[in-house]
Amino acid sequence: MNKVVEIKAIRQATEEIYRSFEAQDFRSSAVHLTEDCDYITFDGTHLKGKTAYIESHEQLMNNFMFRGAKLEGEIDQMRFLNDRTVVMIARGAIRFRWQKKAPQSRQSINTTLWIKNTEDRWQMAAFHNCRIRKPGLLIKWVTKVAGLIRG
Repeated sequence: MNKVVEIKAIRQATEEIYRSFEAQDFRSSAVHLTEDCDYITFDGTHLKGKTAYIESHEQLMNNFMFRGAKLEGEIDQMRFLNDRTVVMIARGAIRFRWQKKAPQSRQSINTTLWIKNTEDRWQMAAFHNCRIRKPGLLIKWVTKVAGLIRG
């Protein structure tokens, strides 16, 4: 296995998914999803399967706000679990057409499980998207108290 070639293929699939968002054509990027993929949205909604992914994104894009929006992000890391399984961590956000850059408050971090199918094509088997938030006062307090108790 040539990891450089495999990483390039996964990056290309990721870029095609990003472009499908801008083009509002989720069916074209569906080749990069397994039939039974799991997709967890930033708000915790669990979509099961390629059809649910396509339909939910098409429904979302029917909202006038999303016309001309771009999905922007960068890959932080890829970890090969074996020759056919990769865990990818990335960050990104939607930038609306009237914005020069996506606001920090909408930045998300996501975990993607890529698997190589029997035709040697990388496909997304699971995607978990989570909004990046600074810890609130309660979390800061609990963390401090826990540190004092352990210390």
